[in-house]
Amino acid sequence: MQRPALQRYASAVVTVLVLPVVAREYFSREAGREYGVGLLTKIRLLYIMIRNNFRVVSASNFLYHLMMAGKILRIPKDLEGVLVECGCYKGGSAVNLSHLASLCGRRLHLFDSFEGLPTPAEGDGEHLVLSELQVRTYDGGAYAGSLDEVKENLRRFGVLGVCDFHRGYFKDTLPKFDEPVVFAYIDADLTQSVKDCLLHLWPRLRQGCFLFTDEAHHNQVAGLFFDPSWWMTEMHAKPPGLVGAGNGLGLLLRPGGFGSSLGFTAKLDEQALVRLPG
Repeated sequence: MQRPALQRYASAVVTVLVLPVVAREYFSREAGREYGVGLLTKIRLLYIMIRNNFRVVSASNFLYHLMMAGKILRIPKDLEGVLVECGCYKGGSAVNLSHLASLCGRRLHLFDSFEGLPTPAEGDGEHLVLSELQVRTYDGGAYAGSLDEVKENLRRFGVLGVCDFHRGYFKDTLPKFDEPVVFAYIDADLTQSVKDCLLHLWPRLRQGCFLFTDEAHHNQVAGLFFDPSWWMTEMHAKPPGLVGAGNGLGLLLRPGGFGSSLGFTAKLDEQALVRLPG
């Protein structure tokens, strides 16, 4: 009993120590300036994000949401587009993203079957997570949160009015989606589901904008972002790579060091690389 308690204490201490580093972009003057989001609003939103992480069952940590918030608040205000989340579970990340969408005057589109994962294809039900020396297994129906449950969490803890819901498997709902995208968060678990998301979201992602994944520590998923054959065949483009591939961004204390499940990439051309703000 003592060891888990010490581990929880150590993790809490590390989270406090890491917070200033993770929040650096979020609290920068440039983040939110175009939207009139100042320091007091950011402090209040940070409190909301931490509180919501305890109130709503979530497969992600508020530090993940803070990282994403720093990118969202730096999207140029005049750049048309919506925020997208694929994979809602109980709405733990959606409640926080909805606050950001509201502050930025954007819509948040939520894609989920609201019945759990589809049945994994052969070879996709087990994912190697080398950084944790384990194999993650997935079954159809896992991570289920009903549409009513997610909506109620958004009503109580988020901003329900900025959300649009797309019920069904990604392969069926995403082909019907035709909005320009300025931010995407994929928490799809299965490699094929991540592929379905990329196939339909990447072409709609605006230049210079970011796409996050919650499977950066999964070898199969991380490798997809570096696979020239898949990207050239499906996207007619070079693979974009993935920051945090293999171990995730170093946000949480893990056995053997820092890591997480979060990673991100950006849609950039060669000229955008030299124009990207620091």
